[in-house]
Amino acid sequence: MKITKYTAPRTLVVETVGNMPLKPNEVRAESILSAVSHGSEMNVYRGSAPFFRRKQNPELRLFEDADGEETWQYPIRSSDPGVWYMGYSNVGRISEVGRDVTAVKVGDLIYAHAPHQSQIVKPAEEVVKLPDKLKPEQAIFFTNLMTTYNGILDSSIKLGDTVVVLGLGVLGQMLTQLAKISGAFQAIGVDLFEKRLETAKLNGADYIFNPKATTDVAKEVRKLTNGKGADLVIEATGNQKSLNEAIRIAAPDTTVTALGWYQGACMALDLSEEFHHNRVTIRSSQTGGINPSIRHMYSDERKVRHCLQLLEKLKLENLITHRYHLEDIQSAYEQIDNDPSEIIQVAITYDGIEGAKI
Repeated sequence: MKITKYTAPRTLVVETVGNMPLKPNEVRAESILSAVSHGSEMNVYRGSAPFFRRKQNPELRLFEDADGEETWQYPIRSSDPGVWYMGYSNVGRISEVGRDVTAVKVGDLIYAHAPHQSQIVKPAEEVVKLPDKLKPEQAIFFTNLMTTYNGILDSSIKLGDTVVVLGLGVLGQMLTQLAKISGAFQAIGVDLFEKRLETAKLNGADYIFNPKATTDVAKEVRKLTNGKGADLVIEATGNQKSLNEAIRIAAPDTTVTALGWYQGACMALDLSEEFHHNRVTIRSSQTGGINPSIRHMYSDERKVRHCLQLLEKLKLENLITHRYHLEDIQSAYEQIDNDPSEIIQVAITYDGIEGAKI
C-alpha cells in the first residue's frame, strides 16, 4: 500500500509499505477518492496547528505547556494509529472483511475518517456504508458536511432570516445552501476569490460580495436589510480579519457563528467598536460538540443519517475544481498553499479501476 508521509513543514512524500494486518472486527478497503481539507490539514502541513507546541488536557479542556515528547513531531506517517489530520475524508470499496464483521461486506462503497493512502483498514463500526446511488464525488464531502450541519444547528436560523457567510471554500459553499434550506430568505456570500463567488451564486446564493471590489460589505448588507444588518453571520475562513468584519456585518443583539479554526493570537480583532456597542455575541461552533439546547435530540447517528440524505440533495460535484493523483500529492498541497484563487476542493485519486475513472 502507498501512504503519505509528512517529513517536515510543507514537505510530503509518498512511500510504499506492507499492507496493514486485518483484525477480526476490521475491514479493508481500496481507496477511490479522498478530499484535502484546506483548513485543518493545511494547518498541519504548515506546522501551525497548536498541537505542535501545546497539548490539550482532555479532562480540563485546556491547552497546556508540554515538552517536545508530548506534542506532535515530524515525520508523521498517514498510516500511524490515531492520525487523521493527514487526510480524513476517504471513499473506498471494501476488498476484505474480518471474520467478526457482519454489518458490511466485500464490494460495499464506504466512507471513512482515513488519510490519503491507497488502502483503508478500520474497525467496521467506524466506517459509513454509503447508499448505492451516491457517487464518490459526493461522498468525500461527508465530514465537511457534518461540520457545516453542526454549524447550522448551532446557529438556530429562523424563517425569513438574512444570513451572511464569510468564506466560500467548501464549508462556506455548503453553509450557503444549508442556510436556504433552513429558512433564510437571503443568503449572502462573501469571499476574495471570484471562482468561489461565482460558484456560490450558481448554487443558490442570493447576493455575493468581494471585499476587494466593495467599499464596505457591512454597509452593503445594511442596504439589503433596511439598515439593520444580518440576522446571523457565519464566519468560515479562520481569518481573524474576517471575524472582525463578521462582527461589523451583524445586526445589534445578534450572533456571529465562528466556524473557522483561528491560528495564533487574534491581534487584528477590535472589540472596542461594533462588538461592544452592538452587543454582538460570538459563538464558537466546533464539530466535536453540539448546541446544548438540542443535544438530547441530535445524536451522532441522527446527524449521520441526515447528512447522508443531504449529500444527495446539495450541489457538491462542481466544488471539486482540481484532482491530483496520490503520487503527486505534494503538488496538490503546494497549490492550495500558494495559489488558492481558482481552488474550491482538491481531490486525490488512486490507481484502482474506479479511482482511474474519477
